[in-house]
Amino acid sequence: MSTKITTAEDSFNFKKIVSRLLDNWKLFALSIVAFILLGLFYAWYATPSYNVHAQILIQDDQSSKSSSSLLGTEGGLADFGDLFGLQTNVYNELGILTSHDLQETVARNLHLNVKYFIKNGIKTVELYNKTPFVVTFIPKNDSTLATTCDLEFKDLGRKNDFTITMSNDLVDTTFSANFNDTVRTPVGKLYFARTGRAFDDEPYELTLTSIDAVLVNIPKDLLVEIYNGDATILDLSYKTNVPLKGENFLSELISEYMKRDLSEKNRISDSSLRFINDRITIVNGDLNAIEEQIQNFKQNNKIADLSEQSRVLIDNTSTYNQKLDETEVQLNVARTTLQYIQDQKNNSRPVPSLMNGDPTFLALVQKYNTLLIEQDRFSLSVSENNPLSQNLSTQIANLRSDLTKSLQSQIRNLEITKQKIESENALMRNMVNSVPVQERQFVSLTREQSVKQALYLYLLQKKEETAITEAATIPNANIISRPKSDYQKSFPQTTLILIASVFLGLLMPTAFVILRYALNTRINSRNDITDATSCNILAEIGHDDKGALLPMREQSRAVIVEQFRAFRTNMGFLIGQKKCPKVLITSSMSSEGKSFIAGNLAQIYSLSDKRVLLLEMDFRKPHISAMFGLNNRNGLTNYIVSGGGRIQDYIQPIKDLPNVSVLSSGPVPPNAAELLMTPVVGKMFDELSDLFDLIIIDSPPIGFVTDAQLLTKYSDVNLFILRERYSFKNSLEIVNDLLDNGKFANMYLVVNDVRKSASSRYGYGYGYGYGYGYGYGYGYGSNGSTKKKSKSRRKKILG
Repeated sequence: MSTKITTAEDSFNFKKIVSRLLDNWKLFALSIVAFILLGLFYAWYATPSYNVHAQILIQDDQSSKSSSSLLGTEGGLADFGDLFGLQTNVYNELGILTSHDLQETVARNLHLNVKYFIKNGIKTVELYNKTPFVVTFIPKNDSTLATTCDLEFKDLGRKNDFTITMSNDLVDTTFSANFNDTVRTPVGKLYFARTGRAFDDEPYELTLTSIDAVLVNIPKDLLVEIYNGDATILDLSYKTNVPLKGENFLSELISEYMKRDLSEKNRISDSSLRFINDRITIVNGDLNAIEEQIQNFKQNNKIADLSEQSRVLIDNTSTYNQKLDETEVQLNVARTTLQYIQDQKNNSRPVPSLMNGDPTFLALVQKYNTLLIEQDRFSLSVSENNPLSQNLSTQIANLRSDLTKSLQSQIRNLEITKQKIESENALMRNMVNSVPVQERQFVSLTREQSVKQALYLYLLQKKEETAITEAATIPNANIISRPKSDYQKSFPQTTLILIASVFLGLLMPTAFVILRYALNTRINSRNDITDATSCNILAEIGHDDKGALLPMREQSRAVIVEQFRAFRTNMGFLIGQKKCPKVLITSSMSSEGKSFIAGNLAQIYSLSDKRVLLLEMDFRKPHISAMFGLNNRNGLTNYIVSGGGRIQDYIQPIKDLPNVSVLSSGPVPPNAAELLMTPVVGKMFDELSDLFDLIIIDSPPIGFVTDAQLLTKYSDVNLFILRERYSFKNSLEIVNDLLDNGKFANMYLVVNDVRKSASSRYGYGYGYGYGYGYGYGYGYGSNGSTKKKSKSRRKKILG
C-alpha cells in the first residue's frame, strides 16, 4: 500500500504550526499595533474608577459586654445568636453601616441624584463641586425616570437665561430658563444658582435620577469588611469615578452613623430627663403650696418664735421625721415608677432607674433597657416574625413583669416601714399633747415642707447628673483612618490594558491562522502533500507573473528557469536512455497548470537539442495550441476520425522554437474516451516515436474524466500536477488511489505556483486557472467558434 496514513501525533506538528504563523508575521504586526491603539483609546476614553478607603474602630463597651453576658445566661438569645452567626457587636454595626436607611440619608444629604458633566470632544467628564452652577432638584415622585439635560449657556454664562434640552424615555423637550428661578419640568422642579466659578466654552450636561435609582448602585460600590477576626475594626471601601465624591460619601456615611449611635445612646437619658422634669414641676407646686400655708399660719397665729419646749420636742422627733421623710420619698418614687411601667404607652421606652436605690431593681432596669436597645438594632436587619426578634420580645415582656413585681414588693415593704415609723411618731405625739395646738400644727406643716423640699433637691441633683451623663456620651465608633482616595486609579490600568492588547494582538491572529488552516481544504505547503501521500515530488515550480510561456534562453539565470532546468535533470534519472520517452501530464482538475508545465518543459528540453513534441490530448479544453498561438482546426481528432494517414500533416512546428512541435487536439469531439481507445492511437505513438526525442502528453484532469488513464499505457513517466493554494487536499486521495490500485505506474508529483513562505522550498512560482467542462458552446467540427475561443484564450494567456 502506498497511502500515507497521518496519525494524531503527526497531525499536531509544532514546527509546522510555528512555520504557518511565521508566514503571517505581517498580520501579527498589524494586529498588535491595532489592538495597542484600541487599548490606548479605551484607556483614554473609559470612565476612570478610584477606590476610597476609611477605617473605624467599634468600641465594645461594658454595656455591650454585660448585655451579651446576661443574654447568654438566660440562654435564649445566645443560642439563636450562635445559630445565626451573631458573634460580637461589630457585626451589628456592620449591618447598620450598610443599611438602606443610612445610605438613603447620605444620598439625600449629598444630592447624589444630580450629576454634572462637561463634554470634552467625544469624552464626557463628570464634574463634582467644580461647576459654575448648582441645581436643586425636587422630583415629582420617587420613581423618576433617568433624565438627561443638555444645557446651553449664552455668552459663557454672562447672560441670565439659558436653554435646557431634556430627554428620557417619555420626554423630549427644549425650553428656556433663568438663574435663581424655579423651573417646573415634567420630572420635577429645578432651581439653578451660580457658584461663582467661570463657565467653560464646552457644553454642559445634567443627569437627574431618583434617590431609589441611586441606592441601587451604592451597594455595588460600597464594601464594608471586618479588618480581621480578632479586631473590631471595620474597613470601608467605596468605588467612584470622582475621588472627592467618594471621600465625601464615606465621610457623610460615617458622620450619619455616629449621629444615629449617639441618638440611640441618649434615648435613656432623654427619657429620664423628661420624667425628672415632670416630677420637679409637681413637687415644686406642692412645696410652694406648703410654704404658703406655713406663711399664712404664722401670720394668722402671730408666731415669731417657738418655745423651748417645742424646740426640745422637735429635736427629739427629728430622727423619726427624717426616717419618715426618706420612706415617703422612696414610696413616692416607687409608686411613680410603677405607674410609668404599667402605662402601655411606655412599653418601648427605657425605664429611668436614677431614683431607686434597690440593687436588684437597678439590675433589672439595666437589663430591660439593654434589651430595648438590642431590639431596635435587630429590627434593622430582621423582621418581627424572626425567631430571634420574638425571643427578644418575650424576654422584654418577662423583665417588665419582673420590674412590676419588684416595685410592688418595694411599695409593700416601704408601707410597712412607714407604719412602724408612724407608730413611733404616735408615741411622740402623746408626749406633745401638752404643746399648744398652734405649735403642733406648725410642726406638722414643717415636717411636710421638709419632705417636699428633700424630694425637690433630690430631683434637681438627679437632673444634673443625667445631663452630665448625656453630655459625656460618645459614639461607639472612632475614626482611625479618614476617607482618602488612592492616588492611582484602579480602572483602567494602562499597563494591564497594554499587556492585554499585546496578548489579544497575538491571540486573534493565531486563532485566525490556526482556524484558517484547520478549515482550509486546499494545499498550502509541501508538508500538506508529504503528510497525505507517499508519492514522490519530482519538482517544484515557483510563481511568475510574466505569462504562460517563459522567456527561456540558454543564458537565462532566472530562478524559475533554473527550477525547470532542475526539473529536466530529475526527469533524466527517470527516462534514462530511452529512445523517445513519453511523459504524460495530468491533474485533479482544471487550472492547476498542466499546459503551463507541459509548454515550458518542452522549451527547456529544446535548449538541449532535443526534438520535443507537445501532444495536446485534452480534447475538451485544449490550451497548448492557444498558448503557442497555433491554429487548432486540424489536429488529433481529425487524424483519429479519419482512421490514420500521414501524421506529419497534422504536426505544427513552433516558429521561435525550432526543436518544439505541437500536435493540437483539433475540434472538440463528442466521444473523446472512445477515440482514445481506437487502434489508430497506438499506431500514432509508434510513428511519433520515430520522429521525436521526447513526447509530452497534455492530458485532461483525471479527477473528472478517464482519458488520462487510457493514455497511461503509452506513457513512460506520469506527472500529476498540484497547484499550491489552489488544489484541494482531497485531490491527494486520487493520487493514493491511483498508486494503491496500480492504475498509474511510475507516477510523480509536480507542485506548481509555489510562493515564498516559511513552509515552502522556493520563493517563486506560477499558476493560472480556468474552469473545466463542455460548456463552451462549440463542439466537434465547429471551426468558427473554436477559432474565436482560441483567439480569446491566446489573448488572455499571452497578455
